[in-house]
Amino acid sequence: MKTSKGELSMKRIIAMILLLGAAAFVLTACLPEELSVGDDTSTASSVDSSADGSAETVPAEVDATSATESGTAVTDENTEVPATSNAASEGIRGPISILGNTDFTAENGVVGGSGTADDPYVIAAWEIIVPAGEYYGVRIENVTAHFALRGLIIQNAAQMDGAGIRIGFASGGAIEGCSIANSMNGVVILSSTDISMENCVIYVSGSGLEVIGETTEQYRHQIAQSNLYNGLPIYYFYGLDGETISGLKGAHMTLAGSRNVTISNNELVNGDGLLLAFVEDSTVTLNLVHRTANIITEHGIHLYESSNNVISTNVIKNNRLAGIQLTLSDSNKILDNPILVNDTGVRVFASDGNEIRGNNIYGNVTGIALLGGASENAVLENAIGDDNDNMNQGISLTISLSNIVARNLIFGADTGILLNAQAFSNTLADNTVVAGGYGIYMEGTNNIAERNLLSQFSRGIMFPETFQRSTTKGNTFRGNVLADNGNHVYTNLDSTGNVFTGNAFLNDGRVLVDDKGTGNSWTQNGRGNYWGFRSVTDNDGDGIGDRPITVPSSGVDDTAPLASINALDLGLGIVGTLELSVVTIETRDGDTIEIAAYVADTDYSRMTGFRGFPSELITGFPGILFAFDSEKDETAAGSGFTMQTVPFDLDIAFFSAEGDWAGSTTMVAQTTAIYKAGAPYMYALELPAGSLADLGIGAGSALVLP
Repeated sequence: MKTSKGELSMKRIIAMILLLGAAAFVLTACLPEELSVGDDTSTASSVDSSADGSAETVPAEVDATSATESGTAVTDENTEVPATSNAASEGIRGPISILGNTDFTAENGVVGGSGTADDPYVIAAWEIIVPAGEYYGVRIENVTAHFALRGLIIQNAAQMDGAGIRIGFASGGAIEGCSIANSMNGVVILSSTDISMENCVIYVSGSGLEVIGETTEQYRHQIAQSNLYNGLPIYYFYGLDGETISGLKGAHMTLAGSRNVTISNNELVNGDGLLLAFVEDSTVTLNLVHRTANIITEHGIHLYESSNNVISTNVIKNNRLAGIQLTLSDSNKILDNPILVNDTGVRVFASDGNEIRGNNIYGNVTGIALLGGASENAVLENAIGDDNDNMNQGISLTISLSNIVARNLIFGADTGILLNAQAFSNTLADNTVVAGGYGIYMEGTNNIAERNLLSQFSRGIMFPETFQRSTTKGNTFRGNVLADNGNHVYTNLDSTGNVFTGNAFLNDGRVLVDDKGTGNSWTQNGRGNYWGFRSVTDNDGDGIGDRPITVPSSGVDDTAPLASINALDLGLGIVGTLELSVVTIETRDGDTIEIAAYVADTDYSRMTGFRGFPSELITGFPGILFAFDSEKDETAAGSGFTMQTVPFDLDIAFFSAEGDWAGSTTMVAQTTAIYKAGAPYMYALELPAGSLADLGIGAGSALVLP
């Protein structure tokens, strides 16, 4: 679906309102540093973008400085705040507010200049103490005159939405040798061009440098690497084409107005993270973007008005808002990133046609959120989970349409997948959604949910009461499996025209479904639903029950209830999408045994395994062969297997890269124990408990490799 000019303009207006407005104050608990991923040290060289867009390589080696406690200003008692004049100690004053050229007066701190490029107005050598309730130390907006801020010492700009220096709708300004401390935010540059900044020292609790613009040119600034934010450099690049930015450690990095750039192997810590603004065809990979303290900043990696970029294999953790944020950014790929303990893992706002695939999204309050009219995005093969009851939603679709959510593992969320009243025409397919309050929480219209496994929830499918504020209608639920839920389906009083067909409601679904809507249908094209063992009789053997099933509370009939099911034909989430193969084992006695098994050879499928699989269907079901990319050291972190959310015991046999026996054990259902091989392994075969003994598979057996 192509976005119209009107839709794009509305999305841009909404995005700018949010960028200019106050962000919601959401603090995320920091992951302990001993759980950090990757190397926290980096010294190398960087690409320095000069004013004319050229680039030169310069050395960069810095030491991290201690940061802040939540909500308080950051200072460093060992850092001397620089001043360019002794007059600063004598020139203590309140905030400076210049809202037009005529405000450049001595009363507002001007000590010289005429406002031209060669002779800018100079505001210099003041110590500015911001009173309680005031927002800015220096505010300059709506000016065409050139100006320079030199040697200012600004303190106590402590308002959440304030800053030491705010420059808006200006051009040709300079910030030189200034310091900002005991404040919430440092410098904000809004809808301006050609602002330079050098030799500034910023110690704040929040953002160090925030640049906001609606056009590429409004990111054209000269921000030198000599600026320090909480003891680390600020890196700002504009107009690059084909360069590589690598090996840097800092608190802020912006790439703007650029293309074909590679950003790799950098560390951004306790600061503003990485912003890509008006960037295309670039790659961001192997970076570490994180907090080790509660610095009140926003996103880890933020793409704004940027397209056709690849964000892959970065470690992104402990960021206050989103690990990765897309705003008005289309056709990007977010691939294979560990995104850990942020408020939201990936947030897609007013952005279309992006691919979010293969990410490990763990411990976030929300896993993935699509909102603001996000459309035609593909959310595929991600592992989204939490073992500590901190995740509210696995995937949230709010004011979003025509997105595909498929083959994702979601576990431990209060709500697995949420579609609000403005979610239209989205498709949820082949997801494994396990353990929580609600599996699918549906308020939207004309969405499709098919072949999903929804198990171990209070309610598998929930239509919440909307009290006539909206109508849940036109949604289709087809071929889903619901098992081990307190209630499989609840439809609200304001629901109508929803269709349920080909679903398997296990554990006697007749008492686990409650339809309070009007006009919902439980049969489509002569195919109803399976309602559990012994629910129907089928005397003529056509696979359809002889009598209808009446659905409480609506009294509507499923006129063609399914009399039986074949587990291999069901939509069992991710497992049902895996390749079914024949695994050959040679026993110690020389016997050859062939075993049907699904092959899990990707991160998301290996993390899924038999999670949430219905115990009613395990008898006679194939096993799962876990195949890794390389041999696993059984002593390494993450090398074991868990039985959380697996409702039956399993045997597991381990094999080396050559197929040799590496050990076996029996794993107990629903336990938190981590089961390991006892030796390096590359393959693991899971079968129902007792299978290895029954088949004669044990020490000395070998896996026949293809």
